[in-house]
Amino acid sequence: PHLLFLPPQVLRDRLGVRCFLGLTATATPATARDVAAHLGVPQGEEEEDEEEEEEEEEEGPTGRCSALPPNLHLSVSMDRDRDQALVSLLRGEHFGRLASVIVYCTRREETARVAALLRTSLRGTEPPEPPNDTGTKKKRGESSPPWVADAYHAGLSAAERRRVQRAFMAGRLRVVVATVAFGMGLDKADVRGVVHYNMPQNFESYVQEVGRAGRDGKPARCHLFLHPEV
Repeated sequence: PHLLFLPPQVLRDRLGVRCFLGLTATATPATARDVAAHLGVPQGEEEEDEEEEEEEEEEGPTGRCSALPPNLHLSVSMDRDRDQALVSLLRGEHFGRLASVIVYCTRREETARVAALLRTSLRGTEPPEPPNDTGTKKKRGESSPPWVADAYHAGLSAAERRRVQRAFMAGRLRVVVATVAFGMGLDKADVRGVVHYNMPQNFESYVQEVGRAGRDGKPARCHLFLHPEV
């Protein structure tokens, strides 16, 4: 946002800047085009082939850009009882095997309630231990933490937020139930799942939040619970 207050022409004329490079992990093609237009970066030629326009990847202003990484497996469901559906999802064939999961909720109080639900419902549940460097599986329970969940939101104390984030980063906490406050600056490449308990504010928020999964390039899963009235 700060670049909007600095006209690119000033950088060109007064500072001699000749090249602009804008980088972000999760920008939609529309956002990339807006930033490029503001910086005066020449746009690529319009695609004339309608089939190419419908492709998931689009021509960006400086190369190719994709709204969603190809290693993310997306799923959607519409459930009357989201609590039970969430528990079933995290016990199921796909998410039940994931070691690091973020569950996004809209309201702070809901993060605490859902985290408590998961601690009770998933007690004693443990996903399979992935093979170690030797190709053999570790003994069950040898180093895997129990399947536990904790809440994270901006209303918690700084010490509590640090505790939850450090536990998640170290692999001692498998599920973080959080508002969008969690994930800003999160440097954890092996997040294997992202669940939206509530609808995100917009598509760009959705892209940014699911983009926190699978940053190591390995397969990751993302699930969205649609509201029945949508």
